[in-house]
Amino acid sequence: MLLVTCPVTRTDELVADRRVRSVVNHPTHIALHVECPCGAVHVYRTGRRWEAARRRREAPVRPAGQPAGV
Repeated sequence: MLLVTCPVTRTDELVADRRVRSVVNHPTHIALHVECPCGAVHVYRTGRRWEAARRRREAPVRPAGQPAGV
């Protein structure tokens, strides 16, 4: 069983293993294609490199010369 958050309904759903349609191993992450109870197939990505890249993209941009703590 997997506990996933549905991006359509924004609710946590408990999904059986048999609902996993495919697993794809990428260099930066693993992608799980899961059939959700809402009727759609969603892609969930896992992995340290994926999370690190996402955090870098979402990090606030500081003006040049400003210290990190300010």
